[in-house]
Amino acid sequence: MVVLAVAGMAACTADTTPPTEPGPITVSAVTASSATLTFAQSTDDVGVEGYRVYRGPASAPASALTLVKTIDTAIPYSANPLFSGTAYKFGIVAIDAANNQSVMRTVTFTTHSSTDTIAPNAPTSTSVSVKVFSSSRLDIFWAASTSTDATAYQVLRDGVVIATVTRPSANRYSDHGLTASHSYVYAIRTVDSNHNVSTATSGRTASTPAAGTLLIARGPYLSNVTATTAVVSWWTNVATAGVVKWGTTSPTMHSISDPAGTLQHHSVPVTGLTPGTTYQYQVGNGAALVSGPATFKTAPPAGTTYSFAAIGDFGANSTGLTQNATNIAGAGTQFIQTVGDNIYPSSGNPDPNFTTTYSDFDARFYKPLAAAIARQAFFPANGNQEYYGDGVFWKNFPMPGSNHSWYSYTWGNAYILVLDTEQPFTVGSTQYAFAKSDLAAHQSDKWRIVMMQRPPYSSSSATSSSQSARSNLVPLFQTQHVNLVLAGNSHNYERTLPMTDGAAATGGITYVVTGAGGNGFNSFTIPAPAYTAFRESSYYEYVKVTVSPTSLKVDVVRADTNAVYDTTTIP
Repeated sequence: MVVLAVAGMAACTADTTPPTEPGPITVSAVTASSATLTFAQSTDDVGVEGYRVYRGPASAPASALTLVKTIDTAIPYSANPLFSGTAYKFGIVAIDAANNQSVMRTVTFTTHSSTDTIAPNAPTSTSVSVKVFSSSRLDIFWAASTSTDATAYQVLRDGVVIATVTRPSANRYSDHGLTASHSYVYAIRTVDSNHNVSTATSGRTASTPAAGTLLIARGPYLSNVTATTAVVSWWTNVATAGVVKWGTTSPTMHSISDPAGTLQHHSVPVTGLTPGTTYQYQVGNGAALVSGPATFKTAPPAGTTYSFAAIGDFGANSTGLTQNATNIAGAGTQFIQTVGDNIYPSSGNPDPNFTTTYSDFDARFYKPLAAAIARQAFFPANGNQEYYGDGVFWKNFPMPGSNHSWYSYTWGNAYILVLDTEQPFTVGSTQYAFAKSDLAAHQSDKWRIVMMQRPPYSSSSATSSSQSARSNLVPLFQTQHVNLVLAGNSHNYERTLPMTDGAAATGGITYVVTGAGGNGFNSFTIPAPAYTAFRESSYYEYVKVTVSPTSLKVDVVRADTNAVYDTTTIP
């Protein structure tokens, strides 16, 4: 049986004090295509989460600058690529975990001129692709140019430039306002920092469908699955009615209409399910629009052996993410639990109008993870990326409960506590009180597992371990008999020996960092500490946890080979 436990909304909304304005910005190392921005960090009554970087012409008012990136508290910021001989204005805004924003600090500067007259390389023609969204919109994609000074890309429709996409924006463009049942030819040209333009790629032809064509653009995907309920969600290209059908021997035994009515984002609760049962299901509009059948499994009763997938720091549209997603989809795991930083670079922010624009959510989450989240419930944890996103992540994936932050649930023999290390968790905080009370209430469960973003033990660097987690949470985990803690943030894999009071001890807690989900790697820069049993920083991976009445088996699975390269069993 699954029981969801959550903290109150007030815990995440009480902070109304904005961070102070960042200090004056110093511009250095200016070249024809880049500059370095350094500024004094802001302060905040709770803590600065990161900084939003805005960019525009030097003459633009601060309100007209465009958000280009959100960065953490590591400074300086490298502004690139930029056009040569161009006057820019940059703005820096500090944010906290409650999305309070500081006053913007701005600076203007002009890049150096350039004498470069060599045209850059165009993207490969084979990399250009077009995806149909609706009768009035096509989405165009292309690979990066091999030229190191590629600064922008021109999108041509039928030989005419219709848009210029400047980096660091993603290599894609949504062309809307098109005519139904009409063919178009698209090509891409590269623009370098001195405005030299490449030749165009070969044309890629695509056609819009007939007016009124309905398509499922995102999903279906599963969340909040328990022993007796599930939430099935999907997005359609245009607003329509929503219907979920499900059954044990056929996906059409039962049916429920979305009570929200006609809309694009459907999220439908399904109730009356049986524990430990595999269901077939389909979604659509109850008429012509029907998805392919998929399956999911409800949470089993205690005593059942099962496995789940744990992954962190992954949503980067990388080969490693795609490999991990494919492996998880076929792993036989029952659900996916993340340790945070689910979508990069800023958790989908700014999330554009779904009706008109293909977004980071589409490219970095829904597309690569489609097969996995259609068959396994998705339980996310928060990392700093989720707080970079101005709440757009939680509009897509509402967490169990009401506060989009910490929560817990049981699945068979395992009690799983999901903490939010971007929110206060020190002794005396609301989150600490919740964790202490909830852990105490689940001492009769066979296993206690904690999921969190910031790791108590990580040897990426001398500062990669969260000292606050060590001093505040580790003692709590020990007194409440936690068996396994999985974290991320460090983009690598590391497993400790069983630990008590900071040293190896029989019967202690095993700590695992599973942060190599798909967004690059953090090499280990210090020797392996005495507590480290195994570490690796060059393979993308996810962790497969097998829960049985007598043991927890932890396997780390390499993304490119789908092979286990470290394993441990907790008796």
